[in-house]
Amino acid sequence: MPDLCLMAAAAVMALSVGSIAHAAATPGLTGIWLLDQRIYDTQEGSNPPLNSVAKAKLEAVRKANAEGDVVLSDNNKKCLPIGMPGMVTNEFALEFLETPGKVTVISENSPVTRTISLTRKAHDPDLEPGWNGDSIGHWQGATLIVETTNLNDRISHMPGVQGLSSLRTKITERYHMEDAGKTLVNQMTFENPELLTKPWSVSYRYHRAEGDAQLWEYVCEVDAAGWSERFAGDPQYKPAGK
Repeated sequence: MPDLCLMAAAAVMALSVGSIAHAAATPGLTGIWLLDQRIYDTQEGSNPPLNSVAKAKLEAVRKANAEGDVVLSDNNKKCLPIGMPGMVTNEFALEFLETPGKVTVISENSPVTRTISLTRKAHDPDLEPGWNGDSIGHWQGATLIVETTNLNDRISHMPGVQGLSSLRTKITERYHMEDAGKTLVNQMTFENPELLTKPWSVSYRYHRAEGDAQLWEYVCEVDAAGWSERFAGDPQYKPAGK
């Protein structure tokens, strides 16, 4: 019997050592990531399954843009946070930090840090709707699954679609790595019964930055030289203090 116990203990130890070695050999999410530029350049051509009301509203927004009635979004005019999913779907760098019980996401293009809880099993019903929403996640093998709800209605929370805001958007992300940890893939699924006829999925790919890379400082200033001039001719723009 003692021999069997020793054999069982040895097997468990071998399995543990193997798991630790595998974990050490596989790079984690922690690091700086850059979106594939080709994906960023083509996302304006995205085609979510909008319902008839949402299509009409989107067409009105696009017509206004084409006629010069809108130069940039209200978000940019007021230096408001880019929110989700914008912070993970633009050309600015992202930093993922894995710590016990959570994953933190920092964007060069957003002053609002995103926290993904790995310990909570349900969304907090007392939170006010936010730019990044409320994110809870869990690992399913090597895939991190994140569900985000409680997004505000001050911006569109779908990529490549302007002017469509709603409090009922839900985003489900599935993150996994490829190319021995050099590539991060994020498959995002959007659900919103007010805007979409069915769930809509789109994938994003990021490449890992060099080991010594760091995020740059980026500050949006409404009246900074070279910024306010971008709104010249926009009938909706009112400079600060006027």
